[in-house]
Order: sequence, then structure tokens, then C-alpha cells
Amino acid sequence: MRKLPVFRSVGEVFSGVTRHYFQLLLAAWPAVILIATGVALYMWSYQQAGLGEVFALLQSGASHEEIAAAMEAVEQGAMGPAYTVAIILMFLASAVAAVRWHRFVLMGEHSGMLLRREDFRYIWTFIKVILLYFLLLLVGIFLVFGIQTITTIQSEAGNTGVAGVLAVGAVLLIVFGYLYILGFMLRTMLALPDASIGGTGKVFVIFSRSQGNTWRMAGYALMIGFAYGLIVLGLVLVLSLLAAALGGGAIMTALVVAAGLAAYFYFLMLQITMLSVAYREIVGL
Repeated sequence: MRKLPVFRSVGEVFSGVTRHYFQLLLAAWPAVILIATGVALYMWSYQQAGLGEVFALLQSGASHEEIAAAMEAVEQGAMGPAYTVAIILMFLASAVAAVRWHRFVLMGEHSGMLLRREDFRYIWTFIKVILLYFLLLLVGIFLVFGIQTITTIQSEAGNTGVAGVLAVGAVLLIVFGYLYILGFMLRTMLALPDASIGGTGKVFVIFSRSQGNTWRMAGYALMIGFAYGLIVLGLVLVLSLLAAALGGGAIMTALVVAAGLAAYFYFLMLQITMLSVAYREIVGL
């Protein structure tokens, strides 16, 4: 039973993505272009739905209720054909890019082929993982709802002590349940790099080979997410300083869009590399 070296793996993920950022982009350049197109289409659908008016309300100091109502209207208006096409395009292109990036990390392959057999296997494996996730989510919701129902019954019956214990239990179940499901799902997602490098991508086979790593995988993901959050915070701070120095205008808008897109690709690469490194350390090549 192989254990994931969490701290070393986190460092490897960030150093690898940072050092090979442009190589990773080139390794999946057709998919990267399609992802960027999907993002642009996604943003356009919101812009057409009146997102600019929401920003105008923010600048005018409108009430929270007015801004929330305007944003809700924008979200409803954006759900059109362009939005749907953008989501599908981003999903499919991201899957193709993920296969290239897994192969880059695990096999050192720099190919930018448009399509390969592993792309379809990856997508099918991803669908299986998502279905499993929703099943687990339903089980978790059912358990929490059951505890809340029992708590309410006990409280109405005057058993406040029992109700209090159950309420604390519900909170603990939510916290630890979330962490466990996170680790559990990340173990199932190790089937994705397996499918990418020509393996079978059988979810439960790979899951069984990662036994004993549930909590390690949860901590691994949380540490990477926290570190990425700090990076984004720093990026926002830099952009804010630039905005104060340059003011608004086309240049600042272009900088914000470019930085946002670069950060988005960096995030995708972190996710893929995170799974690749964990796969190599736990399952092995």
C-alpha cells in the first residue's frame, strides 16, 4: 500500500506547473484555443444579458437587493444557446487538454495531436466519476436531512439535550463528511490519468489500488487550493495597483482579461498535475 507524500507532492505540483506553463500550453494548443474560445463565448453571453448594467449599479452604490436582482436577471438571460455551446465546448476541450497534460507529466510527451483514442476514454471515465459523485452527494444529503429531522422531533418533544447532541453531530457529519467525500472522490479521479496514458480507466480498480490515501488526498487538494487562492489574491492586488496607476480603459481591460485567462489555465494545469503526481506516487506507472 503506497502512501502519498503530501508536502513533497504539493511542492512538485506548483514547481512543475510554474516551470512548464508554456510547454503545457503548447502540448495542448488546439484544445487551449478552443477553451479560450469557450471562455470568450461564455463571457459574451453574460455581457449580452446585461452584465455591464450590474457593474454600473455597483459603481453607483445601489443597494444589495438591487444588485442581487440585476445579477439574477443577467444569469437567467445568459442561459441561451451561446451559453450552452460555451459550456459544452469548454468541457470537451478541457478533457482533450487534460489528456495532453497528463501525458506530458507522466510520460514526457509533447504531442499536440487534435484527437486520440484516450480522449474518448477520458471523457467516459470522467462521466462515471461525476455520476458516482452525485450518488455520494445524495447519500450525504439524505443522512444530514435525516439527522435534522430527528433533531427537530426531539426538540419539539422537549428533549433539548438529545437535540443539541444531534445538532452537533450533524455539523461534524457535514465537515468530516465533506472532507471524506473529497478524498474519496479524488481517489476515484485517479482513474483519469490512468485513462489518459492508455490504461483502462476502470474507476474501482484504481480506487482499490489507492487504499489508505483518502485523508491524504483531501489534505493534498486543500493545500493546493489554499495556495492557489493566495496566488489569486496576489494577482488581484497587483491588478488593483495597476488599475489605480493606469486608470480604466482598453489597456487595463486587456490586462485583466489576459491575467484572468492565464490564471484559469494555471488552475486547470494544477488540477491535472495534482492528479498526475498522485497517480504516479500511489498507483505507479
